Amino acid sequence: MKRTLEVCTASIASVDEAVKGGAERIELCSALELDGLTPSAGLAKYVHTTYPNLRIHALIRPRSGNFVYSPTELQVMLRDIEILRPIVHGIVSGALLPDGSIDRQSTTQLVNAAGSLPFTFHRAFDVCHAPRESLETLIELGCTRVLTSGQQPTAEQGSQLLSELVTQSDGRIIILPGGGVNASNAISILNTTGAIEIHGSARNGSSETDSHEVAKLLESINA
Repeated sequence: MKRTLEVCTASIASVDEAVKGGAERIELCSALELDGLTPSAGLAKYVHTTYPNLRIHALIRPRSGNFVYSPTELQVMLRDIEILRPIVHGIVSGALLPDGSIDRQSTTQLVNAAGSLPFTFHRAFDVCHAPRESLETLIELGCTRVLTSGQQPTAEQGSQLLSELVTQSDGRIIILPGGGVNASNAISILNTTGAIEIHGSARNGSSETDSHEVAKLLESINA
């Protein structure tokens, strides 16, 4: 079974390097130093036009900080999805309530705004309470994937919960391990958790994705 690598990219240079390294799917965002924010429409359009065969999943996150959004912030997020939907292949977003539970109302609106595009609930999941309950909520709301490090600083450290979530999901939703993923631990994370997709930025000591790191990651997970 071929395993899928999703490369996190936040600039034109990183996208170019990801493609050069063999990536077929990216998460497109901006400001990785803030753990990722919504990319500009100009960047998304450039990538869509330049690499028509590349699968682009766009992050929708209007600011840094927590994942509890005001009604006004939610409206901005919905507008961003509306703008980006024709030129991307997936949406990555999500919202929480102040008590740490999934914001069902806001997340439902975000999923509905994505329309037929697959929807990944992002790493807000890593700070939600009751992860097993929350997973069932996300399945109910129609999410396609959950990007998570297993509520630990890295996916390697969170492998136990990731494995439990993969078993619980039973094919109803894709568990996408991310956080601290590199060529030396990716295959171990996949084998330990039973996941078939993995997420990493493939950087080599810099702020940009490195094509050689992408190639090594791909080789490691599909050897």
